[in-house]
Amino acid sequence: MSSDIVIEGRAAAVFAALAMALWLKGLIVSGVQVRARVRGRAFARTEDAAMMGRDPRPEPAVAARAGDAWRNETENGPIFLAIAAAAVLVGVSWGPIAWAGAAFLLARSVQAGAQIAALQPLRTIAWLAGLAATAVLAGVTLGTVRGLRL
Repeated sequence: MSSDIVIEGRAAAVFAALAMALWLKGLIVSGVQVRARVRGRAFARTEDAAMMGRDPRPEPAVAARAGDAWRNETENGPIFLAIAAAAVLVGVSWGPIAWAGAAFLLARSVQAGAQIAALQPLRTIAWLAGLAATAVLAGVTLGTVRGLRL
């Protein structure tokens, strides 16, 4: 293979769809957190409570768990997306990106739901599945890089 890499249109499209899906998943998790705060009429931050005409008080547990799920996603999603972007850039075919992306999205969705619902060991199993999807795509990407003549 020469050093001229052509970005496959379908691989780029899969990457774009995956990025949008992960963003939407994050919005849903954030929505769960906001809904729990509003339904519980509980806002821990002074400025949030003041905006809602309330005194600050501890938020419902589900709001805290949704916040944890959101923070966890901001740790894992960007890493996967960076590896997926690298895969597109070095010429990995759309298939492995799509399969790893679907597995990652499913695993991370289950993990977020399990974190919000406080379900163990499902949360850990789903986290490990997301890690495995990331590792597989990283391996495919590294294998493609090794095959390039730079």
